Amino acid sequence: MNPKLSRFFLHTTITLLLLLSLSAITHVLNIPVLEPLKVVAATSTLTIPSSAVAPWSVFKRVDALNSSFRSGLNTAWGDYWERSENPFDIGYTEQTQELTNTAYGNYAIYNNLDLGSGVEALMLRIALPSGTNSVEVRLGSASGSVVGSCTINSTGSLSDYRTVPCPLNSSLAKGKQNLVIRFPGSNSSMRFNWFAFWAKDTVQKIDEIQKIQSKNNVNQGSPVIPISGRPIRTQNGLPSSSQILAKSYGLWSPGKTWECPKWMHDTYFTKAEDGKVYPTWHPPVDFNPETNVYCTYGHEHGDDPLSSEAFNIAGMPAFGYVNEQLAANNPSNPSVHRNEDHFGHKVLVANNWQMFDESNTSLIKSCDVSLKLHMGTHSPDALVNTAHEMFVSGKCDGLETFNLKHFALFGAAGEFKEPETSLCDLSVNPGITPSPTNQPYGDAHRAIPTAGCYQRGTVDQKTADVNTRNTEYWLTGFIGKSFYFKITNPSRFYDPSTTTKINRTVNSCYDPSHPLSTTLLCEETLAAGSKVEWDDPRSPFRGTTQIETHFSGLAFENSANSVIYTDAYGRNASISPAPAQGITFKQIVPVQGFNYDANGQASLFPPRDYSALGQNGVRAPN
Repeated sequence: MNPKLSRFFLHTTITLLLLLSLSAITHVLNIPVLEPLKVVAATSTLTIPSSAVAPWSVFKRVDALNSSFRSGLNTAWGDYWERSENPFDIGYTEQTQELTNTAYGNYAIYNNLDLGSGVEALMLRIALPSGTNSVEVRLGSASGSVVGSCTINSTGSLSDYRTVPCPLNSSLAKGKQNLVIRFPGSNSSMRFNWFAFWAKDTVQKIDEIQKIQSKNNVNQGSPVIPISGRPIRTQNGLPSSSQILAKSYGLWSPGKTWECPKWMHDTYFTKAEDGKVYPTWHPPVDFNPETNVYCTYGHEHGDDPLSSEAFNIAGMPAFGYVNEQLAANNPSNPSVHRNEDHFGHKVLVANNWQMFDESNTSLIKSCDVSLKLHMGTHSPDALVNTAHEMFVSGKCDGLETFNLKHFALFGAAGEFKEPETSLCDLSVNPGITPSPTNQPYGDAHRAIPTAGCYQRGTVDQKTADVNTRNTEYWLTGFIGKSFYFKITNPSRFYDPSTTTKINRTVNSCYDPSHPLSTTLLCEETLAAGSKVEWDDPRSPFRGTTQIETHFSGLAFENSANSVIYTDAYGRNASISPAPAQGITFKQIVPVQGFNYDANGQASLFPPRDYSALGQNGVRAPN
């Protein structure tokens, strides 16, 4: 980063209001006290149950070896590179054993599977060196009712695996069932690794479907704060009519029948420094007292801020606060306003990171940081806008707290770049006007997949690089250091042939000539049953999976005051506000500066998927 810009970032910090007691936390979250329901009389449930029916499509993967009984089938070690149980690379998958001798009527029974209101197809993960083979799916026993059958074609070798569909009669394949997978053919060379399916109206445990994250990193992921047992939401939890609402409040409405009512979403709010009501973090799933089943908000906001050991510094994040202040300071000039959608606000929590003093590497501090970034990966917004709202607050042992709120800058307005991989990495001008038009240059970048990038090079080059070409990389400078965000399953890519300049990633799965169509994610999409649209929870391209996200450190110069003021971009620091120059954003910074780094593995957030691998109904747009 440019040293001059770096100094501006050093002086850009906002901090703590007051230490929040438990009662204050309850107030900020607007969680109602346990009391008899007044507005909603359809249920007597007072707290969120640990398990209930989830009416959206939920993904279930079953290891072929986890049968209750098998007849005639043998086991063998699968190919070393067959790691399809973990297509998002959230955790390491060991070499697995598989079923063999898949012929002559041999079979396996899988007891007590919850098929909900009906399963359209099983996904079968197999390898078949030559010829074809047959599969039957029955209920109860090897002679039970046939609910599906399919013919498996050769994959080429025992080292080449495919995820293939086996259609089922969904009117029969439903409810709690003992499912039998039988192999009536004569080709015994097939290997069977796992099967999976999507099912609605299955019973889920709410605290297990918040997110999935690796447990093998130096830095541990933020804990899931249990939702079960909390008071259910009621309309008593909405803002009063006397409260002033920010423009960002109340924008979301449900788009699917299984999603939570709008009023429930609107009970998640916080008051910011300006006294206005803003939307804030909420879990991806909740309990609907009107139906007595779980509901999903269809989008997620990352880690729970309450899981941060730095929570008391900033409390719940006010989504859209910087956007609101920019507009409030320029009410007569809408060309300088910035409006960011609700879906893109994401929270990341870093607890107990070990960081070292840049000038004395033997001096180690444990640091807690909570950050919020607007990072939507579904719309055309990031194709052209470099300014994205970002909050960073935290503390390091023995050092002063910090709390900053302003726009982070990701490269140049009006353009972006392609993913950082071979034959790509080009700058792109999509021909869309930035909003606002006066966004400054950010000395970093947004790297977004493009239609052209996917198709460059030889077939082997396209295949080898397809996953990196389908990745978004966001890099910015903040607090004097670099922050790097990497999303591996965006729902969009740039396509200049469309009116909106974007296309939907999942559409590529249905184009056999597209390099993405042979990836694990597309294989599962094609084997899901009916056609998967871009905003279907069954689409794996949800913008929910982060891998290699990290920040390099925290750096502050000495400050004459712990409270300073900046413009909306964290620049032009002053000890007092100067509205005429747009210097109105209150920041809290350490008076005694420090410069701490985190390198290598110690700078990484654990890989995580906030859709819980397809279990919580999160979908695009997200």
